[in-house]
Amino acid sequence: MTDRPFRARKRSAAAGLTAAGALAMLSGCDATPDDQARFGPPTEVSAFKTVDECVASGAFAKVTCEQAAQQAAGEDNKAAPRFDSRNLCEDQFGAGQCLARNDGGQSFFVPLLTGFMIGRLLDGSGYRYNPLYQNRRDNSWYTPSGAWLYGGGYGGRSYNYQVGSKAVTAPITTQRIQTRSSVVSRGGFGGRVSARSSGGWGGGRSFGG
Repeated sequence: MTDRPFRARKRSAAAGLTAAGALAMLSGCDATPDDQARFGPPTEVSAFKTVDECVASGAFAKVTCEQAAQQAAGEDNKAAPRFDSRNLCEDQFGAGQCLARNDGGQSFFVPLLTGFMIGRLLDGSGYRYNPLYQNRRDNSWYTPSGAWLYGGGYGGRSYNYQVGSKAVTAPITTQRIQTRSSVVSRGGFGGRVSARSSGGWGGGRSFGG
């Protein structure tokens, strides 16, 4: 089985982004101006919790699903949101949903890996795979840099979402450790200061992920 092409490949990138944004707004789940300013205009991606779920969707070959899950797990080691205390991490992701890690002599806490994202690179050269983390406050998926996946069910498929295009095009980078002051100053994980400002995380400034 070969990978089913994204709808966006059947139209120009500009038209695809416009249609995606319009559909998201109609659903009442569009990105805020703050989201778009930070992460760019929306593009279509797919998100799954497991390889089996990915394969069952019929959208991707098993080898693609396996590669996406493996790469997401590898990226998780460097790109998972980092918090200086367990309480700060669990405030965003829920009790028992964070674990301790150490890197370069620094100790911190990260949320458990929830799933993986498959996004088509805009130049058509291939896919970008990202780890995903589920925020306990709005039960939504976020990329390591805090880009929010919204509009679940786009195109009539439960695994299709919208996300800021920079979550697909920008390289994933190591996250710096979040402190209470940095999270508060950014309005929470992802810097969400909209009606969903209770979700999201802050302090990271890269677009990687």
